[in-house]
Amino acid sequence: MEHLVKKDRILTVDALRGIALLGILLAHMCFWYNAGPLPEEIFKRYSDAGSTVVNILNEVLISGKFFAFFSFLFGLSFYLQMSRNAQQKHFVFRYGWRIAIMGIIGLIHHAFWRGDILSIYAPLGFILLLTRKWSNRWILFTGIFFAANIPLVLIETIKLLTPGTTGMPGMPDMTNFEAQSKAFYAIYTGDNWINLWKDNLRNLPEKFNFQFNSGRIYITFGFFLLGMYFGRQNWFNRMSYAVPVFRKICRNMFWLTLACLLVALSMFGANELFQLNWQQNRAISLIFGIIYNLFNGALVMVYITGFALLLQKNSWQTVGSWFAPIGKMALTCYLSQTIFGLGLFYGVGLGLVGHTHPALNWLLGMLFFVAQVVFCRWWLKRYQYGPVEWLWRSATYFRFYPLKL
Repeated sequence: MEHLVKKDRILTVDALRGIALLGILLAHMCFWYNAGPLPEEIFKRYSDAGSTVVNILNEVLISGKFFAFFSFLFGLSFYLQMSRNAQQKHFVFRYGWRIAIMGIIGLIHHAFWRGDILSIYAPLGFILLLTRKWSNRWILFTGIFFAANIPLVLIETIKLLTPGTTGMPGMPDMTNFEAQSKAFYAIYTGDNWINLWKDNLRNLPEKFNFQFNSGRIYITFGFFLLGMYFGRQNWFNRMSYAVPVFRKICRNMFWLTLACLLVALSMFGANELFQLNWQQNRAISLIFGIIYNLFNGALVMVYITGFALLLQKNSWQTVGSWFAPIGKMALTCYLSQTIFGLGLFYGVGLGLVGHTHPALNWLLGMLFFVAQVVFCRWWLKRYQYGPVEWLWRSATYFRFYPLKL
């Protein structure tokens, strides 16, 4: 019985990872897998009701949420690996080397697609190593502090109070947006791989600028820590104990999500009704950004705890068994999603950017995800690891592991 409980808990974590990958795929698919500024006329082609609904659903429920969901699971996985291997000789060196390999994979991936997250995870992973001996209370406090994007709020507040500073809080510099978007679109739609690689690598610093200017890098690290905190509490290994805790977290975060949404809608409605022009007010924009960050963070916790609770129900066992194989091969599936996106939308592929409806893009993404599920189930019946996971593991330990079952 204990073995089955342990197995189910591992299945839960893998299934959550699979769910996170579906959300990441849909967020990227919605607007043609772009990872840079596109000319405004591309988006204006799709101003119909269907596109508006998809855009709102994407912005409210998906975009910016599932990368944080996945970051939480990275922190959780870090703790699970650390708890299993901490007594091994040279554990810190070994895990640091593992992170370095992930960073190399991320840089190669970035050369193909500048939206890569692995190149962001790698430096943060080294910082996470430094927190492994922190107390639970300090891990939780720091995790919430960063997940709520408080560092960016403090930075923007200082800018707001400093005479002579300009620009809207949390927004990139739009001065050269038109020129940047045309340059990116030319690379995007071009059929030259070398130009694509050069442009993406040249814009690596710009990606980090975006991460800091938007606060995403702080949010990512915050959810790393929250995942590690959940791991330390052993909640995913003791779901009978964790269920009431998860229910409480899910309920409280739901109400916080709803409150933030209502406040944001009220602000938007008042601005439109009374023509307050708040979008040009830096202080109001900062307040709105705080509400938006709280909404995103709370909704992510609703997703994590809510899906974890659903996966304990008998009616969701089949769902978990379908998502879990994707989670076990998360790195392989994440990279193959990029291959799919490039092949469909970029000039080096079919070049469909701007030619397909966002709703159709979602449908194509879901069909591809189903294909990934089928492939992963077939693969894991024959092999112990996904192909990229096997390479990563073998490179980490400097020996080829047996791949076949």
